[in-house]
Amino acid sequence: MAIEIDTPRIVLPGFGLPIDALSKWARNGKQDRLPHAIADYFASAGITGRERRMLQFMSQITDKPAWNTKVFHKDIIAKWRNEAVRWDGTLPEKGDWWLSEKMFDVCVQELQEKAKAFAETGFVSVLDVEATIVKSDTIVPEELREMLKETVRPLEHVSDQLKDWHPYTGNQVLDLVHPSLFPIVYGLSRALPTGTIPLEDCLSYSGQGETIRDFSAKTYVRYGDWVGPDMIENAWGSYQWLPSNIKFDENGRAKIDSYINNLHPYQRKDLYRVLEQFVDTSIPLWNECLSWFQNRTRLSISGTSDEDYTYPEGVTFPRGEHIREGETQDLENDSEDDDSWAWEHNCHHALDDWRIAHRILTQHEPEYTPQAKHREKNGARPINLCRDFCEQGLQVIFKLANIHLTPDNPDYDGGSWHVEGSLNEHICATALYYYDCENVEESHLAFRQSFDRKVMTMRPAQVCTLRTLLTFPYQIVTHHTLPPAKMYKGLLATMQSEYTSLESYYDVEQEGSTVLELGSVVTRPNRLLVFPNVFQHQVQPFSLEDNTKPGHRKILAMFLVDPHIPILSTANVPPQRRDWWSEEIRTIRPLSELPKEIFDMVIEGVEDFPLSWGAAEEIREQLMDQRLGLQGELEDKMEQSTFSFCEH
Repeated sequence: MAIEIDTPRIVLPGFGLPIDALSKWARNGKQDRLPHAIADYFASAGITGRERRMLQFMSQITDKPAWNTKVFHKDIIAKWRNEAVRWDGTLPEKGDWWLSEKMFDVCVQELQEKAKAFAETGFVSVLDVEATIVKSDTIVPEELREMLKETVRPLEHVSDQLKDWHPYTGNQVLDLVHPSLFPIVYGLSRALPTGTIPLEDCLSYSGQGETIRDFSAKTYVRYGDWVGPDMIENAWGSYQWLPSNIKFDENGRAKIDSYINNLHPYQRKDLYRVLEQFVDTSIPLWNECLSWFQNRTRLSISGTSDEDYTYPEGVTFPRGEHIREGETQDLENDSEDDDSWAWEHNCHHALDDWRIAHRILTQHEPEYTPQAKHREKNGARPINLCRDFCEQGLQVIFKLANIHLTPDNPDYDGGSWHVEGSLNEHICATALYYYDCENVEESHLAFRQSFDRKVMTMRPAQVCTLRTLLTFPYQIVTHHTLPPAKMYKGLLATMQSEYTSLESYYDVEQEGSTVLELGSVVTRPNRLLVFPNVFQHQVQPFSLEDNTKPGHRKILAMFLVDPHIPILSTANVPPQRRDWWSEEIRTIRPLSELPKEIFDMVIEGVEDFPLSWGAAEEIREQLMDQRLGLQGELEDKMEQSTFSFCEH
């Protein structure tokens, strides 16, 4: 345990570096780090309602058994076509095809390309426009799944008084391993200033190190867009989840190199070996989801205007219904356009209503683009975690949790919209593995982000209408003292944004929410689901299938720390658990010679550090309150943001 004198000091965020040090991320710029939903306001340039239906269709197809072979069978494709190419009168602008023939054809082309890639990789990307969600039902071998269930079982089979039910979940969510217990507490936790803590001997380091400096001042991050930039107050908090260091062996295999917080390193060695296999299995999926942050839209609309509408042939505005009493006019020979005529006869509002009632929106059709073409685009930065970080390694935060439902408590209400962690953890991607489900309905994980208001606001055409031109001379006469430049600005201010077709294309509304509901993915047994930390996501509600029997869903979660920004980990912070520490010192004389009752009294009398279970529960409550405040800020700012297409 001796430390070399010339060993360099650890320099990491919050310990030698400012906690809020963060380089800028740009979609098409140099990649010094990966994007983050809190730090980068990862807003969408816009995904049309039609494309979102295409995404939903392809996600549903890739949930079917043997989908990767069915997409090449003509009879099956014909059946899908009959089901998907249908008219839906509930869609915007008096209805639309749920999928048009062209939309369906592009989906099939893309699914066939995905099937060929699936044959090589064992996973498939879905909801993939400006970021990528990756899923696989086959990449985890059944043997590994059974090993996980077997090695987790001792954590489940404990007395009721030792079960750790997650706060505020009504005894539905049972935490087996959770990073909110015994996290870094700034101003209390300790870290080694030099060297690292070996996994095999980590408990002997308990209590060692320097106290990590407290960050009492609030740290802010700019959040929002050009219309309403805002500040997130709790982006960095008073706590940090502790990741484990992952090293790669000579064969490129992932190895857990430092203890997993709240998973005993000696008693649960077998589970450590299983979990590192899950890290290994997740890396190809992480590579995929972290390599694509450029726009790969299938249906691009550069601008919108009232020219997006047509009118049925032979249908004209009924001028005769709007002739004033005592007025005569040869309507058949009147060549004056509708706008001029309606303004002259003071019925322009009636003309507007007639147009809305009779207009037909011209729909845009998608184009198929092979993946090879997407890789040539700006912003495509393929990443290989094993190759690119072979020397440095990775950092992963582990969580194991079960959701239990009973006949008396049969419904899970779902989770809140959230981003994983705070900026303290720099989580760039998540891997979720659903390893055991019994007697519960199918559930989904939903994803959302914001529309980019700047991009969306600049899409509609700005036009100077006849109505504006007819009233503007009056402005000139009554404001004849205005300089020409100001009069020109006044004219611009009266220009109208032709945004109604944009509302229909993107399923948005003027003064409506800028939230973009991207879609959801099924969370079924044996599914490994991976996604970047640029979305808000939410567990959807589910219930028991048979209300007379209990049921459960068991989940392994692994949060990948951005490898460009290593943080304090269990290689730097010694175990903080008093129960682990007491086991270690119990073997040391003279404590080893004390009766158990006396030894327990000595341990209970220890103040401050290492932390007792009761102290850890109090810290968890405070951490959760702080994180709930952060998620609440994000949710409020996202949901209160609205469109204003008249602003340029």
